[in-house]
Amino acid sequence: MEARAQAGIELVGTSLRYAEVETYGAEHQERHEATGEEPAEKHRLLRLGSCDFDFDVARALWEEALADAYEQTAAEELRVVVHPSQASSSFFAPAPAEARFRREARFRREARLLARPEAQQEAPEKTAAGGNDLHIETRRLAAGSEASGEDPWFRVLALREGTQERFERVADRLPVPAFRWTTSAEAAAQVARGAQRQRAADTAGRAPGPDGENGSTLVVGCYPQHLELAFLRGGRLRHALHAPGATPADAAYFAAALLERLNVAPAVVSDVFTYGPDAGAPADAFATLEQITDARPQPLALCPLLGLDRDRLTADFDAGPYVPCVGAAL
Repeated sequence: MEARAQAGIELVGTSLRYAEVETYGAEHQERHEATGEEPAEKHRLLRLGSCDFDFDVARALWEEALADAYEQTAAEELRVVVHPSQASSSFFAPAPAEARFRREARFRREARLLARPEAQQEAPEKTAAGGNDLHIETRRLAAGSEASGEDPWFRVLALREGTQERFERVADRLPVPAFRWTTSAEAAAQVARGAQRQRAADTAGRAPGPDGENGSTLVVGCYPQHLELAFLRGGRLRHALHAPGATPADAAYFAAALLERLNVAPAVVSDVFTYGPDAGAPADAFATLEQITDARPQPLALCPLLGLDRDRLTADFDAGPYVPCVGAAL
């Protein structure tokens, strides 16, 4: 399998975080194809960094910083992370197997009803760059519910059209053929799945097959003004929840609410991961979450997944804030 490189960026507050990751297949690809096993992917970090700006100048400088960061890149696509608080609306919804244009029209109507005017203040591009119409993107979640006769589920992301137009102009300045949006839940889910597969490969000598990540997983993003929770089953994102104003100590309450919404017993959760700038909260902040799931929350580690030597990083390096941009690049 040929190597491919992807780039991921995240704009939060006055910080721009960026990553570029090369992904390539396992050795003995033919053996995997013959047995039907999913080949183990390996990853190599090509770049990782951040730029912090004064609030007053961030609007003007982040584009230049991004252009400098990716002046020489092999990435085939730039993926831009969007947090729930940055979107006009972001939600998950089932939809019947109908014509795509009818489904898209339905999601657009729902996105307009759920649109939050104040979200533009926190938009990824840091400014209301004109245009009040919505840019809608949908992604069908991995198959699963259809087997039981239920409608498939979709992730719906709505952004101001001006945001889309501005990023198109920015992308034109970069040596990257294309760009697309991804949610922070999707990005974190990618890292969690990669970490689980890497753990399985390290312990069993190979990665599990498509259904190898049998357990259910919770991923909790911890930020100064909100929590983000994602639920994975079989290594695939199934649903997510945004909790404005919540702290790590509130994670158990919102995790229970998310699991109840999905009719999932907390006892089936086999892994709980954390990420974000506040993921290093005192252990007792997650004590109740550990009690209800019987799984100790663990910060998502990037070094094993990316093949990095921890000793080569600075002693104060915190991987938590970089999980979304790395996940976007996987």
